[in-house]
Amino acid sequence: MGKNKEEQSLETFLKSDFLSELKNETPKGTTLIENYPLKAPFSYANILQDQENGSISYQVDETKLNQQEEIIYNQLYRLIEENLDSPENIEKDFGFMSFVNKTIKDNTKLFQDYPLASMEKVKYYLERDIAGFGLIDPIMHDPNIEDVSCSGIDAPIYVWHRKYDSIPCNIKFQDAKLNSFVSRIVFRAGKHISSAYPISDLALEGNHRISVLYQKEVTPKGTSFTIRKFKQDPYSVVDLISFGTISVDVAAYLWMLMEAKMSIMVIGSTGSGKTTILNAITGLVNPDYKIFSVEDVAEINIKHENWFSLVARTGFGPSGEGEIGLYDLIKSGVRHRPDYIVVGEIRGAEAYVMFQAMATGHGGLCTMHADSLESAGKRLQQKPMDIPASYLSLMNCAIVIRRVKGHDGKSTRKAISVQELNTADVYHSAFKWDPKSDYFDVRLEDSVMLHRIAEQTGRDMEQISEEYEKRKRVIKWLLQRGIRSYAKVAENIGKYYRDPEALMKKIEYGG
Repeated sequence: MGKNKEEQSLETFLKSDFLSELKNETPKGTTLIENYPLKAPFSYANILQDQENGSISYQVDETKLNQQEEIIYNQLYRLIEENLDSPENIEKDFGFMSFVNKTIKDNTKLFQDYPLASMEKVKYYLERDIAGFGLIDPIMHDPNIEDVSCSGIDAPIYVWHRKYDSIPCNIKFQDAKLNSFVSRIVFRAGKHISSAYPISDLALEGNHRISVLYQKEVTPKGTSFTIRKFKQDPYSVVDLISFGTISVDVAAYLWMLMEAKMSIMVIGSTGSGKTTILNAITGLVNPDYKIFSVEDVAEINIKHENWFSLVARTGFGPSGEGEIGLYDLIKSGVRHRPDYIVVGEIRGAEAYVMFQAMATGHGGLCTMHADSLESAGKRLQQKPMDIPASYLSLMNCAIVIRRVKGHDGKSTRKAISVQELNTADVYHSAFKWDPKSDYFDVRLEDSVMLHRIAEQTGRDMEQISEEYEKRKRVIKWLLQRGIRSYAKVAENIGKYYRDPEALMKKIEYGG
């Protein structure tokens, strides 16, 4: 079928006007080293390098509204505001763009003479400014960005890019627009922020997490925020192997532990990738197990059918009445008889309840801010956690994750050690990463956990070793076949749990 005039007009706009507009946006004195779409065809990301000092920056390249399109934008904005005042005009689950299209259709005479290309640009900006994240909306569509930070008015937005680390962006908030943006975002999340309550930490649409400091109550620079972006498609253990964060050997070992309901703690600093590893490990859980996750703000993303997600609730008013904390959630979760309790981060009294649960046979997964297992052990034994030394070995394994500089000078995440807790102060390094060779040294000969699995299952160590090698073959097969999505990896792990011989035959015959 041939294209009508409107489709041809839009296609011409996409291929010529917009592209030529983009070419004029690259600043002088910089070299474009990478370009990719954010929300094509209206916004793209340019990664630029300064020709003089070699520094890297991030440029959001958006098509601009001309004078006529500004008029259309203002007209439509007013009409949308008027219609939004009438709740009956908005049906349940009625998408924003459908609402905009309906508004245009209801006012056909106002907009019928404008070019289709202009109307599409206006609709992009309306969605960006009303339903999206305003100035930073293009960045929020970039899957390469982990964090978005603003330190105040007229300060460049900084982004944490998976490939280039922390780099400045060409976007800045000016005047009162920053306060307005933060107030709107917090209000949309159903929360409140003001001079009386200037600190807020909450979840946004899409489960992104934002931390806000409002005006100059606690920071001289004024309103600032940091958004930690939520990844819709969480990384799997296959992804972590591809990134070099862990090895096939480490993944197979963790799989053995997860089947035996052993407890694992992921240790690292802020932004080191603790939650990423935690999410990936849950893909190794038996699909028949029940998982309970407990968090302050929703970050854990588990694609597991029998998963219950519990999120803490802040109190109401100055007295904090009605607060439901992690301690209360874990106590409640234990009563539901989960096989695994997953805690986003332990740092208070909830740690004691979690260790009590592990003592009664529940598996535990958690993260903790620390730079080593030794320092984590000291923190656990001090207030407010107060874990007795005799309880520490209930946490069977600790993974220490760090951001390190690779041989190419770029930042990468590495599980620098995987340690077994034999007693409160006796550890065994099952795996240790060597920075010189970039190799994970395997030290499973004296593994206490594998010996414990042998005792629990009535098998000898030779059989356990054979099982471990089978798990490695499965993971290598997933890696070689390019099966990396969390859902697909978990699906194949589940097949192995239910019929290991069938999956091994499939692998053997190149299925």
